[in-house]
Amino acid sequence: MSDINYLELCVDSVARAVRLGAEWCDVSAGTGRDISVTIEKTGIKTADAGQGEDLAIRVFVRGGMGYAAVSGRDPADIAEAVERAVALAKEATPDPDFKRLPAPDPAPQVEGLFDDRVAGMGVADVVRIAAANLEAAKALEPDVNLSGNVGLSVGEGALATSTGIALAVRGTDVGASIDALVKRGSDVGFFYDFDFGRFLADCRLEDVGTSAVLSARRFLGAKRIKSGRMTLVLGPLASYGFLGGVVGAANAESIQRGRSYLCDRFGEVIGSPHLTLVDDGLIPRGLHSGAHDGEGTRRRRLTVIDRGRLVSLLHNSYTAGKACTESTGHGTHSGGISATNLRPALGERPAAEILREVREGIYLESGELRADPASGDISASIDFGFLIRDGQLVHPVESAMIGGNIFDLLAHLDAVSSDAREEPGALMPTVRIQDVQIAGAE
Repeated sequence: MSDINYLELCVDSVARAVRLGAEWCDVSAGTGRDISVTIEKTGIKTADAGQGEDLAIRVFVRGGMGYAAVSGRDPADIAEAVERAVALAKEATPDPDFKRLPAPDPAPQVEGLFDDRVAGMGVADVVRIAAANLEAAKALEPDVNLSGNVGLSVGEGALATSTGIALAVRGTDVGASIDALVKRGSDVGFFYDFDFGRFLADCRLEDVGTSAVLSARRFLGAKRIKSGRMTLVLGPLASYGFLGGVVGAANAESIQRGRSYLCDRFGEVIGSPHLTLVDDGLIPRGLHSGAHDGEGTRRRRLTVIDRGRLVSLLHNSYTAGKACTESTGHGTHSGGISATNLRPALGERPAAEILREVREGIYLESGELRADPASGDISASIDFGFLIRDGQLVHPVESAMIGGNIFDLLAHLDAVSSDAREEPGALMPTVRIQDVQIAGAE
């Protein structure tokens, strides 16, 4: 992809920083090529392509951090960035909670992170995919209003640290996300679909528009419902957002700062025995996969919640040092913490059977069912939901909301489906929760 050796550049920059007085240092550098085609009002609005190079350096002196970044590869600019990071670290307030950067821990490369077919695609290829979606969608609904994006990225880079880590990586991803709005007089149906992957062969990008239109049709004829406590069934998209939020709350930095509803909950039962959540950054072809995290720590499969009990937190090197434990391989080079591929443990019965048992409830196709980060309280509108009666989806609902607290919902979770939607690296099962407060407007 590039004629520059980014690993050599990172190693040289680390050596320069150490000579200038850095006690600990890491440098990442790389290049990326992006193509993006924007769809608006059922037409192609823009087609953009770009490429950039950047280098970022972190320096620690007495625990105080200095950070600098630079675009391009000009040697003078890079040398100035290194000098600036070292100077900032020397002036920073010492931090006794900083212990050290990760030591080298070699790991086999995760398979399937780079696709030559994606790397070989150009703007015309992405435009063709967008146009195919428009054509297929209009064949179903001539007056449909489509919006969204089709795009790809191709990147390569490296990471080097003063502890001896030296890693080179490259990756690709490609995807489409399309919204569809369908009208029948004053009645409006709206929904979306998406498909993403590392490999072109893992995606059916030309079908996203069709799927979005078919789903939007289902939301025509929405009606108001009465308030009450009832069963809530989360479809694959809704459950992924809900469960992903729980894993996100296990971020060790948020917990150490007292900003998570999981504070003081480590080792406790926080949900039903049906709930087991695994974060696995080693899935071949996974969108968030990689042998090491952004700090060079070796990744591993991590069970965050085991049959309802919070058994692990997500750590980077800083939070791990502060807690006198090991990093879990979830660090970013900027110093943050990020989850990887969510893999809930599946149940024993299919989604259709779980749904058939519901006498009255709500089926949530998609929605931001996320708790307040600090309190765990939930107040979410039902924008993409259906009334369930006697195991059947009766009609879409409007002007309704879900209320409660995250721990109540987790405790009343009584079923996870045996089948699931699977995106590269991620599992999205159907989840059932009993006795949830639904506020209607009838």
